[in-house]
Amino acid sequence: MKPFNKYLVKTNDQFNPEYFSSINEEIDSINAQIGHLPVAFKSEIIVSFLKDHSVQNNWIKANPGLATLVTSGSLFTGNIKSLLASSRNNPGYLQDFESYLIKKFTELESRETSIR
Repeated sequence: MKPFNKYLVKTNDQFNPEYFSSINEEIDSINAQIGHLPVAFKSEIIVSFLKDHSVQNNWIKANPGLATLVTSGSLFTGNIKSLLASSRNNPGYLQDFESYLIKKFTELESRETSIR
């Protein structure tokens, strides 16, 4: 049985963040909830967990609070994960979306570092 995808991503589609206000709202919510945590591997932990349900051990050691929050499931509303799953058959789209996510979470890290 083929799994249901919340979003329809065709093989020739390109990721455009302007089409996904729910994704941007989820990113903003995540950033608000993790702002107090160390910056180590934030984007890597979040994207890897949402994409593959995995987090590298060295990332967990560097940022155990975030790893715990991410794996608890309380941080996400499901939109990012759904779009990642829906875009698996379009590698270019998936890569662009992952790059966008990393950029958005890295922007938070950059702001935090400049404040300190």
